[in-house]
Amino acid sequence: MEGSLEIENIFSDIKVINNDVHKDNRGYFKKLYSTELNEYLNFEIDEVYFSKNKKNVVRGIHYQNKTNGLAKIVKCVSGQILDFFIDLRKESSNYGQHSSKIISEENSLSILVPYGFGHGFSVLSEEATVLYLQDGSYKQEAELGINPLSIDFDWRVSNPIVSDRDLNLPNFLEGDKQFYL
Repeated sequence: MEGSLEIENIFSDIKVINNDVHKDNRGYFKKLYSTELNEYLNFEIDEVYFSKNKKNVVRGIHYQNKTNGLAKIVKCVSGQILDFFIDLRKESSNYGQHSSKIISEENSLSILVPYGFGHGFSVLSEEATVLYLQDGSYKQEAELGINPLSIDFDWRVSNPIVSDRDLNLPNFLEGDKQFYL
């Protein structure tokens, strides 16, 4: 790929994107997405969201049903988060396995979370703004999830702040029947 854009596979189909950054005495300019990246990843942008978050917030673990699959590129544009992903594709040799990567304004990384994976994150800095580029459209009736505190995972936050909705999601093993077949 051209320029300083780098792609790294870190876990099954998860890709880490090292975004192109140009710095000078005025500050910096970052390329977050391009047609070249679109072609390489086979990713179409249908929706763009962002969230503003406080320290110790844990969001997720969310995904949509197979009929309404959703892939996303996640970018932390300010602050620092621990991005989490879990393979929910029952046919995958990595089914149920999870991993994470710190992404921040400073390291300029983005994470591609493909169809069939659950996604969540925790906020490590005082605040964090997270940008989501989505391939597929969010449909509330298609959204599913896993209680993030039910996974054996260190979110690296003290006193996690989790929404009531996320706390009431099924535990990983309880929700097993809803995962991708």
